[in-house]
Amino acid sequence: MAETVSLLRALLPTFLLASVFLSVVTWLERGTRPNLPAITRIEARPAELPADLGQWHDEEPLAWKPFELPLKVCRIRCTTPYTAWRYRFQYQHGDLADPALYFPFIDANIALYLNGSLIEMKGRVADPPSVYRYDGRLIRLPVELLRQGDNEVAWLLTIERRGTGSVMSFYLGNYAELEAPLRNMSWLTDDLVQGSFWLQLAALLFALVMILRGSRERVLLWFAAVSPFWLTIALWHLVPDWIVSTALRFAALYVSLFGIITFSLLFVVSILESPPRWLTRSAITYFVLGTLLSLGASFWPDLDGYWRIALPHYAVKWSAMLILPYVVFRLYGYLDRQRDSLMAQWTLAAALLPAICGVHDAVRGTLGPMAFALYPISGIGISIAFCLELGRRVLANQARMARYSEELAATVQAREEELAENYAKLKVADREHALALERQRIMQDMHDGVAGQLTALVYLANDANVGRTQIIEAVRAGLVDMRLVLDSLSQQGGDLAVALGAFRGRIEPLLRANGIQLIWGVDRHLDLQGFSPEVMLGVLRILQEALSNAVKHANARCIELHAVRSDDRFVFSVVDNGQGFVPSNGAANHYGVSGMTARAHKLGANLSVESAIGSGTRVQLEIALPPGLA
Repeated sequence: MAETVSLLRALLPTFLLASVFLSVVTWLERGTRPNLPAITRIEARPAELPADLGQWHDEEPLAWKPFELPLKVCRIRCTTPYTAWRYRFQYQHGDLADPALYFPFIDANIALYLNGSLIEMKGRVADPPSVYRYDGRLIRLPVELLRQGDNEVAWLLTIERRGTGSVMSFYLGNYAELEAPLRNMSWLTDDLVQGSFWLQLAALLFALVMILRGSRERVLLWFAAVSPFWLTIALWHLVPDWIVSTALRFAALYVSLFGIITFSLLFVVSILESPPRWLTRSAITYFVLGTLLSLGASFWPDLDGYWRIALPHYAVKWSAMLILPYVVFRLYGYLDRQRDSLMAQWTLAAALLPAICGVHDAVRGTLGPMAFALYPISGIGISIAFCLELGRRVLANQARMARYSEELAATVQAREEELAENYAKLKVADREHALALERQRIMQDMHDGVAGQLTALVYLANDANVGRTQIIEAVRAGLVDMRLVLDSLSQQGGDLAVALGAFRGRIEPLLRANGIQLIWGVDRHLDLQGFSPEVMLGVLRILQEALSNAVKHANARCIELHAVRSDDRFVFSVVDNGQGFVPSNGAANHYGVSGMTARAHKLGANLSVESAIGSGTRVQLEIALPPGLA
């Protein structure tokens, strides 16, 4: 049940389009009939082409027979192209102010006479006649030719081929009240066909542009193949004598019909998929055979005139009846696959429009002569289906691209999350590695510094020659180094300024106790953040060593410690006013200069010592800015 409801819902646009289209056609057709009684009873007889078309002479007054319209011309005569028709009516002056005859449909060329005088002749009546099909006419009746009482309207009808032509009922009334029906007939027989022609031409040009730009989609190629045949049918209706030769004109008509059947089938199939090779070959073979049949029937010299039309006509009719169900079946397959697509539903509706028009014409033609046919405008359905299918494919591509974009975004997001997770793991691993390195460094520092000093302290304590003062000094040195290690590890963000502050708090009382003045030249606004614990420990040890040397060996009374920023580096300096020394001799090693230099190189810094006898000493350390301050 749900499947049936879904199918009916998908077919709703088809029913809607067919209903609206046929309703508009029916409304326009009703508008072609004026609010007057139709003239259906006439008289007719076979005729010959008169020597003088300017006057009507009834040379066979006894040959007239009564008939009821609508009527096919072949009921009167099928062997020659000429038939005569007449209608007799009563007229009194004042009955009609502006009398006129309105023929909704004339399928041939006529010479119209009022009381024997020619009042209208359209087309070429003499052989070979020109062709004016589906041509409504509104003809004024000259009042001066009308008589009181009996009047006669007669016309000579010329058909182009034996077995063709028909006459529909017509109207007699005032000219003004017959103009609106004529306009409606023009809408049906001319304006709609012209609009269909130009829309189809625009669609064909668009398809050709896309093909020239490199598109090779089958739906484009087959539409470009079928569209010229639909245009030929519309043009053949709008300008029926655009091909002068009657035989060539009918050949072009039937070749176009065979082309429409062939390539419309391939176009419909290509909407779903590329047509199978067997279907393409069969369709092309059908078109070739139909073309040969049409040309042969038109130009075979000894073929009877009736069969010149009947052969291609019935071939088109019966082959279309066989192929149409297959086309509908393929369209149903297309709809079943794209059932949820509104564009696909309307594409199906438009593609079925030619079939709807064909069924309309077949039914109307079976019931009797037609005042108009819909097949000249039915090609617009194929063009609309083509445009809708292109639109559906564009929307489908956009939806597919949007889906791909969403999938790509989801994939990128997943990769980003994976990268973030891996990065976090790497950070943890780096942190653990850094901690391991830091532990190793601390252990090494403890081994080189505190552990070494404690070992030395053990030896000093066991040496009877070492006094208590030396042991205490060694203990103090070990404690100072331990504090330096702790200061370097306790600073969050590697703030050397805080470590220097703690360093000052420890050394200043010791210097004061030894009678040494400390001049602190470190600006409290100086940004010294971003140093690693290893660098901070190295800087503090160098400064500690420089201060210790000044206290032990320089006999200084004043020591200055400065820290400044110079371009891309920090400069730390320890200056004393002691006795000084000559750096070039062995005293430099005695004062621990080599150890400070080694520490500076390990930090990637530069250490310089300036000293002279009696002029004090200046130890200067230059170290690059941390990455965060560079």
